[in-house]
Amino acid sequence: MRIKSVLPIAIVIHTTAVAGTVIHDTDGTPGRVTYYSQASINVMVTQSSSAYDVRIYTPHPTSNIPCQSAAVYTLNDHRLLTGMEIQGKILTGKIPKGYENKEKYVELRCTNETSSTEHIRHHIAPAPKIKLKSQLDAKHWLDGDHLYPGFYQDVRYRATLNIDNSEPAGFCIASSIESDSPLQLQPWHNDGFTDDIISFDEAVYYDARTGRIATQIICRNTGGTTRLLEYWNIRQDNIDHDIFITVK
Repeated sequence: MRIKSVLPIAIVIHTTAVAGTVIHDTDGTPGRVTYYSQASINVMVTQSSSAYDVRIYTPHPTSNIPCQSAAVYTLNDHRLLTGMEIQGKILTGKIPKGYENKEKYVELRCTNETSSTEHIRHHIAPAPKIKLKSQLDAKHWLDGDHLYPGFYQDVRYRATLNIDNSEPAGFCIASSIESDSPLQLQPWHNDGFTDDIISFDEAVYYDARTGRIATQIICRNTGGTTRLLEYWNIRQDNIDHDIFITVK
């Protein structure tokens, strides 16, 4: 099911946990953009799609935002992951490995027009998760000759693909690397969606010269870029299958 994007609106909550006012990213879900109606800044925008290198843009009428520090924390236990450098309207920071699947938030400490301290928060999603279960059934081998290699005349691909972007702004693309893989996505998957489960049951036509089917799926959100590679090596006596998943 496709889920349309909704921009989060921040609200102000007073708390004794920190000195000053905490302005939360209130809808509880990550996204590219958070708007603030009563804060030192009007908006925070995640420009990066990396699990390790975070870049946030904070539009402001002046050259430098009225903020003194920024950091990234885990959402569930508020663990400090990294401080962030403020250069004009840009925040940057490096997150250590091991937190790819954790939801996080950026907290920006600013001073408002009344000289009060504000802790402004903006959520970052976990990196996209891609799960694939697939099988290839090959029948009716046709022997080759001195000009053409042998090949299976009837090849069928069955699979279930599960994608979790954890935010409405996440998007994915799929592309064949060798032969024409049936592991494809719809155009709207590149527009932004939170999650989807897709089933495949299709005939496959592969290049008998290489005996190989290869495809990739790449998903991006505010918390990272996940890439799945699937390889099939088809021979008369054996069919090998490998899936590789990387996050960056």
